[in-house]
Amino acid sequence: MNHRKSVYCLLLGCLLTVACTEKRYRVPSSSPEPDICIQRYDREFFEKGSINDTAFWQLYTENIMQAGEAGLPETHAFMEVFRNDSDMRQVWNDCQRVFPSTHKTERKLQKAFRRLCHFVPDMPVPIVGMHLSGFGQSIVSAPDRLSASIDKYLGCSYPYYEDIFYDYQRRRMRPEQLTADYMNGWIRSEFTNESIMAGQRLLDYLVYEGKILFLLRQVLPAEPLERLAGWDKTQLEWCCDNEQRMWDRILEYEHLYSADPLVLSKYIGDGPFTVYFTEEAPARAAIWVGYQIVVQYMAVQKQCSLLELMMQTDARVILRQSCYRPSKGKH
Repeated sequence: MNHRKSVYCLLLGCLLTVACTEKRYRVPSSSPEPDICIQRYDREFFEKGSINDTAFWQLYTENIMQAGEAGLPETHAFMEVFRNDSDMRQVWNDCQRVFPSTHKTERKLQKAFRRLCHFVPDMPVPIVGMHLSGFGQSIVSAPDRLSASIDKYLGCSYPYYEDIFYDYQRRRMRPEQLTADYMNGWIRSEFTNESIMAGQRLLDYLVYEGKILFLLRQVLPAEPLERLAGWDKTQLEWCCDNEQRMWDRILEYEHLYSADPLVLSKYIGDGPFTVYFTEEAPARAAIWVGYQIVVQYMAVQKQCSLLELMMQTDARVILRQSCYRPSKGKH
């Protein structure tokens, strides 16, 4: 990393540290900490063939595995084939090796939910679990339930991943990503884009993603920012260095108020890179612009709470009142 980039990233880190220690982002010691005990649905299912938590069992069979209605003989037969498959038994054994204990994750989640419930007083705390899905959706949330498919967090070099996932997907499939993904999944389930977005344009999505990342940053202050965004350090550095270029490109293409699904997918969808920028730009790089708009908005709006930020649905108001000026980075 050259000297100029190092100075810029250091300044960014200082700004984020100041933001996190600002009074409105502090959580008093008297705030209660929820008791979170991760339910090992994976062990219960692979050892016994069923799960006692009937609400999760229905979610697991009907939605996660899409095996059919819970309780039907054909559904049971499907789940037994899955449970006894030799490859899945090996994956499950590997999950026990990587996740022999849940204590550290539980402590992180307890601290995170303590902060989240302070910032959002009516925020429910779910029953948290772990399951296997056969490499399906990483995080699943439902009313009162939040569970991670831990067969998606076995390490980016895990042999079974090589024939199933692209390199850019495998980068995030690490055990240390789990806590951030838990909280990301729950926050998105409580603050859906439909509920806190006034429109369906690129600006609305950028500000929505920026708000999610900003809230995550306050809920998990010890987690690296790149992990919260789903990038690595190099990808975050690219975003830091190219914020001005990204903003200029969005304006040049007149995409800021575009509602074209194809345009939106190229900016905020997953992939090896962001098409409208360069092949060096990580997928979803444009959310860095949205995040910086939110950072600058909160710097100006000194009395705005995190809940008020999340409930401000008009992205145009946030952009205008942020007085947003993109950083030029090293360029």
